[in-house]
Order: sequence, then structure tokens, then C-alpha cells
Amino acid sequence: MGIVLTFGGQMPVVKVSDKIDPNELAELIDILNPQNKPGRITIITRMGAENMRVKLPSLIRAVCRAGQIVTWVGDPMHGNTIKAPCGLKTRSFDEIRAEVRAFFDVRVQ
Repeated sequence: MGIVLTFGGQMPVVKVSDKIDPNELAELIDILNPQNKPGRITIITRMGAENMRVKLPSLIRAVCRAGQIVTWVGDPMHGNTIKAPCGLKTRSFDEIRAEVRAFFDVRVQ
């Protein structure tokens, strides 16, 4: 599933997790930007370090296959939440760094 956000009528931002279907993402982008204007769509990936290398390539392939022009952004702070012994939500710096590395490794492929 993707979450679509707009800020004061600005260009839409689509937040995606590892659960979104690649073809659904391409369809959503086509609905939001039917003229395929560059700079109109930003996709924020939020899927955790483990899923980035597995799930992101198929999303990129689907968007590229559809000929869509988007900006990809990684958000490693949301897919790597753990609960500390005291009950607070926190994140492991190593997991955040691993997701950032995976994001760029996949984008270079």
C-alpha cells in the first residue's frame, strides 16, 4: 500500500513500504502524474534494512518499465523501529546505516 501526501497543493509524495505491489505503484504514479512531468512525484521508501535489497528492485523496475520519471528517497527511520527494554521506541544506528547503504546499492544497479 502507498500513502499519498500533498502539502498545500504542492507535488504529491508517495510513501511506500515493502508491502506495495510494484504494478500498483506504477498505476498510482500514472494517476498522480498522467503527463509524466519530471519533478512531480517523490517516492519515499520505508521498508527496513532487510527488505530494501529484496523489495526495492522490483519497484524500480516497474516504475522504469512504465517510463515514469520519479524521485526516489529513502527513509530509514521508519522501517527500523524497535522497542527498548523501558518500552520506548528507538532505532539501531547499524540498521539505519544498513538501509541507507542498501538503498544506494540498489539504485546503482
